[in-house]
Amino acid sequence: MKKRSLTTVLLLFALHVATAQVLMEVPLLLEVPGKEQMVRAWYDGEIFFVDGQELLYALGFTVQFQGTRLEALDAHRRHVFACAGLPQDNSCRIALRDLLSSFGDGLYFDRDRLELRASSVASTFDVRSLRARKNTWIEVPGPHLFDRTRALWGGLMASWQVRNDAFGLRPYVRLTGSVLQGTVGRDIGEDHSWVYRYDRPGSKWLTQVEAGRYSTGHYSSGTIGLSITNVPLARQHLQRVRTIQGQTAPHALIQAVISGEVVDQVQADAEGRYELQAPAWYGTTKLEVRMQALGGLRPTSELHYQLTPASLVPPKKAYYSAYAGEDAYVLNLQYGLHERLTLRGAWSHGQGRTEASSGFTYSPVTFLALSGQLDFPSTRWLTTLRMWRSGLHLNAYIDAQHGVFTNTNIAASAGKGPFSLLLRGGQLVLTGRYRSLILHPEIWLHHRTGLLMQANWGLNRLRGPLVQAITSQSWRFAAGWSFARMRLIAYAERDHTQQVYGAEGLLTFRQKSLTFGAGWDINNQALVASLSVQVTSPFGRLFAHGQRNAHGFTHSQQAQGSIHLWPGLALTPSAHQESAAELRIFEDLNGNGKQDANERVLPHIDIQLYQGGLTRLKTGALYSAHLEPYQRYQVRILEASVRDPLLHPATGWTFSFTADPGRRKVIQVPMVQLVRIAGQVTALDRAPLRLKVQLNSEEHADVYRDGGFALQVRPGRYTLTIVDVLDQEVLAEKSIEVSTVSIRVTIDLVKDRI
Repeated sequence: MKKRSLTTVLLLFALHVATAQVLMEVPLLLEVPGKEQMVRAWYDGEIFFVDGQELLYALGFTVQFQGTRLEALDAHRRHVFACAGLPQDNSCRIALRDLLSSFGDGLYFDRDRLELRASSVASTFDVRSLRARKNTWIEVPGPHLFDRTRALWGGLMASWQVRNDAFGLRPYVRLTGSVLQGTVGRDIGEDHSWVYRYDRPGSKWLTQVEAGRYSTGHYSSGTIGLSITNVPLARQHLQRVRTIQGQTAPHALIQAVISGEVVDQVQADAEGRYELQAPAWYGTTKLEVRMQALGGLRPTSELHYQLTPASLVPPKKAYYSAYAGEDAYVLNLQYGLHERLTLRGAWSHGQGRTEASSGFTYSPVTFLALSGQLDFPSTRWLTTLRMWRSGLHLNAYIDAQHGVFTNTNIAASAGKGPFSLLLRGGQLVLTGRYRSLILHPEIWLHHRTGLLMQANWGLNRLRGPLVQAITSQSWRFAAGWSFARMRLIAYAERDHTQQVYGAEGLLTFRQKSLTFGAGWDINNQALVASLSVQVTSPFGRLFAHGQRNAHGFTHSQQAQGSIHLWPGLALTPSAHQESAAELRIFEDLNGNGKQDANERVLPHIDIQLYQGGLTRLKTGALYSAHLEPYQRYQVRILEASVRDPLLHPATGWTFSFTADPGRRKVIQVPMVQLVRIAGQVTALDRAPLRLKVQLNSEEHADVYRDGGFALQVRPGRYTLTIVDVLDQEVLAEKSIEVSTVSIRVTIDLVKDRI
């Protein structure tokens, strides 16, 4: 260490003598609680400069530029620094002495070791590394905080629909309610059916029980049956934790980013090797690995595409679903043999025949999934292939039965900028009868206001020993422009029956829309036209559609809506139950857990809703529509979006709720201020850096060189434990009571020894 310090001093002295104008880049080690990071620094012989954007971001600040000034913001204070030269990469070099002057005793610069350390009085910084804290995306499932109320009679909703078309007038009514601690649904129309459902979201072996008369049973409609399952009602989003290994420049800073959130960050070793951990969720996930090499080089990034189909089951877990009816019995099993391989089987008996099947789902690489199924005794097999990469989607399957038929289908899409390409095709072969080939490519040109151009071409060929060879082609070309409330498109299309030239349009109003089209059929010398009207009101929704082609005129009308009968009386335009949720994340100033008039919604906090989409309302609340009623939805608050490090959700970072049928469920998520604990360890008989402070045997804090430590907790009762991390010896323990004000704690290793 002395040799290193002497070399550094001599080097700095030599640079000072040679010139004071040349900047030499030097590595600066930043040490803050639970985190060490190399940041870029420069020395001109007299003054040290640091990359202000990189350093202040690492300290947990929001950084923004105001001309040649840099502003660092957090929830409590604002720091302004002057940039000493503004490079083209939008960074800012600031004098290190200005930084130390602004933070006072919060930071200490060791000139000999080129280290910048936070002292125990630095209450500003809470930038513990992601590896030091428990990843929130691993905490699945979370607590079930927002459940529905089970009751003998909890409400009733009637959804109605009346349709008039060529088949006549057809009414339909669906009743949905919370009855007998569960839910009951009854359809009154062409098919009379009813189902009673009781769910147990937190159960491992039995999550849902259903009993009733099904309108579409496993083998026949109108049968009474019972079904049970342990499949999660809303399958958890996290399927596994993925490990990513790679190599880059030595000591480079590496981050794993998903949807703008840093899920893991590490520093490469001396050989440039690194290892990251990232969640693999159901569905598709684009993971970006960012690499920032030391030495002022531009950051680089790599994209990893993860495809996890819903048919994959988490490793070492088994799911089942069973049905028993009047004339049918069905059993389905799934087992996660590996994180990339799931085996499944099924058995059924009904109408005097017994069938069985076996299958698998395999994901050999992260962006590809392959599944297969074989049925007995029919020997029918189905193979499906899915691939997802940047701008490329592929779905293909083969459905075949030996000696009977073979059906092959493929759908692929690719996009680059405003262009999109879609290819659909398939071939059906009936042994000894005919062979049918269909090919249909399309190309689209988009603009930020809407569709500009669409072109497609189709080929349909039918041939075989019993069928005369027939080949038909079709094409369509459309171009136009979209405005705020109107879209106009001119089109030309042709197939084997007609050749039409015309125009189409769409007009939208507040609660109304009008779609129209008109053209001329050259082949049949006839006018073709269409008109669709949609009107929405608090009492219901009305659709009317009319169309005229060369063969005549057709029309249809449909009215629909819903009536909530209990509690209260409410009319909605929805024909079916459209469950929704509104999440209001607010700062709970008085700690009562409810949003008061002076407690506004925090519009910048983002969440992730498993298996559901989100929209930000004008009020700042988050809204999700079209949820499955009575299903459990998992929510995770993204820590990266919480700007105030002292704000903490009273619900925890992960929680869940149950969607109500046909209603907007308002969920209030209070954010509470954490209370700061400033502590001091006395009577030290060993190095302070060996010690950790544990909070209720879980979260821990570092002990600084002067024996100080700092914690931020919610109000409550806690036990602080001093542990030596080298030999895991418990040295002292102390119980404290935390209210709403900051406290100071002293732990004496002699008096408080266990």
